Amino acid sequence: MEIFKKFKKYSWMIPIFKTVSKEDRNNFIDGYKNRKKFYTMDNIDANLKDMAKCALCPNMCRFDCPAVQVTKKEPYAPASKARISYFMGMQHIPMDESSAIDTLYQCMGCNACLQWCPMDISTGDFLVEMRAELEKRDLLPQSVQPLKQRIESNGSVFEISPFSEESDFNHNDPNPEVFYYIGCMDMKYAPHAIRATMGLLEMMGVKYCTHLESRECCGGPVNKAGHRSVAIGLSERNQVLLKESKVKTIISTCPGCTGTIKKTYTSLGHPVKAEVLPAIQYFLNKIDEGSLKLTQTIDKTITYHDPCLLARKNNEINFVDGTRELIGKIPGVQLKEAYLHGDETRCCGMGGAYQISNPEFSSKVREDRLIQLEKYSPNYVVSACPTCEYAFKKAQEQLKNYTSEVKDLVEIIADAAGVKY
Repeated sequence: MEIFKKFKKYSWMIPIFKTVSKEDRNNFIDGYKNRKKFYTMDNIDANLKDMAKCALCPNMCRFDCPAVQVTKKEPYAPASKARISYFMGMQHIPMDESSAIDTLYQCMGCNACLQWCPMDISTGDFLVEMRAELEKRDLLPQSVQPLKQRIESNGSVFEISPFSEESDFNHNDPNPEVFYYIGCMDMKYAPHAIRATMGLLEMMGVKYCTHLESRECCGGPVNKAGHRSVAIGLSERNQVLLKESKVKTIISTCPGCTGTIKKTYTSLGHPVKAEVLPAIQYFLNKIDEGSLKLTQTIDKTITYHDPCLLARKNNEINFVDGTRELIGKIPGVQLKEAYLHGDETRCCGMGGAYQISNPEFSSKVREDRLIQLEKYSPNYVVSACPTCEYAFKKAQEQLKNYTSEVKDLVEIIADAAGVKY
């Protein structure tokens, strides 16, 4: 059946094939027979085949790439980055070429490119693979080295780990049903969202654990920065911790953690068998089951920012429609959609280690996105990602004339449920 699908897919080539010369037909057949030599190298594990396909595309997704929009540089367009990556992988460009290495980091991992790609290729994914190739050759740029050092010294992305047994958020019920996996950014910048989540779990009588006495970073940031070996170690240790908790469900208020545990751990060789859900999806399920009731009216207008990791089709957590369904169940809330929303959302500028490798451009991206979100002067700018929320608060400090309160969606759910947190 598969061979017939392929034949149908390429049937448009038959009339062209009939009209070309015998020499051209023979060259085509020889090229097809030996096609693997164009995307296979013994010492490269990155997906050179997808790079070649992307490199030959006429940049159909270029218009939606935030890296191009903010830098105004054509080499940072998705197909251009694919060509440079491909030539590095095929050894036509030296792996230690500094300008080429810089190009590998001109990406936020937002997967806007994937939304428009007829071949379902993520430029961000193969750029992360190429960064892992740099690590194997000890060629990662200096800008991403402090991240590795912090992870190795204290298990978090910060100079001082926020995880500890003494934390107010360290909670471990016996025989828990849910593991609330709190992210590094949650711990440092979104304590209200943590309290709201814990309050909702306790209101429903759900037994849960956080195990902050044993916690480390999920490994997503270091993996995207190129430190693959460090990410593998973190995935292995987190897998053990999650398995030993014997929970049925893992939830997180950080989409980065959710996606890393759900998808990346499998690719790193340490899959997690428990159900992995964004916290907002878990709470929507509980509302539908009748376990969570929203009885308080929230008379506010909001503009919702879809985090890329909850909106793009390559992340296994697409929760665009579910988010609108959830917001629609909150009494009194009026949603005013930003011009770019849902799967056409715009990155906050801090994805894919971009804030670390390109802080100036990252700052401009978050300012541009905040302006879009503040257009209708909502009471709240709302998201479901601590990193996005941190970005918008920083943008407000920089722009000064935007004052809508930035909140996490789980906080509004807690308010509507009457949770005191």
